[in-house]
Amino acid sequence: MKRFMRVGILTALATTILCADVSYRETINLKSGMLVDMLQKMASNPALGKAGDSLKQVLEGQTYDVYLKGNQMARIGSHSSYIYDMDAGTMTLINHDRQTYSVQTFDEMSQQFQHMQQKMGKAIGDLQFDAKVSKTGQTQQIGGETATETVITLTAKQSSEQGQMAATVHSWLVPMNPVRQQVRDFQKRLGEKVSSAMLTGVSPMLSFAGSGLSAALKEMSKIDGGYPVLSIATVTGSLGAGNPLAALAAMSGGAATDPNAPLIVTESRYDNFVEGAANESKFAVPAGYKLEKDAQFSAH
Repeated sequence: MKRFMRVGILTALATTILCADVSYRETINLKSGMLVDMLQKMASNPALGKAGDSLKQVLEGQTYDVYLKGNQMARIGSHSSYIYDMDAGTMTLINHDRQTYSVQTFDEMSQQFQHMQQKMGKAIGDLQFDAKVSKTGQTQQIGGETATETVITLTAKQSSEQGQMAATVHSWLVPMNPVRQQVRDFQKRLGEKVSSAMLTGVSPMLSFAGSGLSAALKEMSKIDGGYPVLSIATVTGSLGAGNPLAALAAMSGGAATDPNAPLIVTESRYDNFVEGAANESKFAVPAGYKLEKDAQFSAH
């Protein structure tokens, strides 16, 4: 009888750990690159008005307080927040500046994102990558823990009318624990329902480079041996004549044809992992916000 009681208690404890609410902080920065330079020049153009202001927010970097509760995720930012509900199959986008919100199904999000990618270049979705993952043996202290470096190198199997591409990710992993494992499991389940490009904070406008970042994210999810708390991704390649960004880059003085010039360098950090009850208000639209119908998907 005592043995069965012990098994029952351990099972209950395991279930509690697996179902516990979790929170952490996510910070995404566009560090450098030809496309970032282009966006900076566009953002400073007064003719763009509010669109320029939105670009400035993206360039400033994005910090989100992230909360997980059951099959829900809330990413709370200063300008915008996102609530993902896997049971309902929806994402709620909250615009704090305008005090509005919109709701889209995962299918609608994917269709809209793909349409925007096609507008930027029809061949983007066809790119396939050869991936190489290596552990360098390098270590550094991050948040009081020893992080080990893993490098992911992706090379496009073929060139296209969009040009040739390669991506390199230097990812620093710290030891896995139950809280980080729960975060990874949730991210994996959500990634099966929502395009990974939409979860990186990559704007569809950068879809050429975004396809490389998306492929890198998929490879990162396969890494064993820890949780990546710091990742620096660099996408290189020349923009082919068929890419609309090439003309914009040329107008901005960018090196659109230099295969060695980074298109974009991003930095992603994850910290402050905490297990504890998440307030239901984190997963609700703030009082007084108005529903905005037919809103367009925006990733930033």
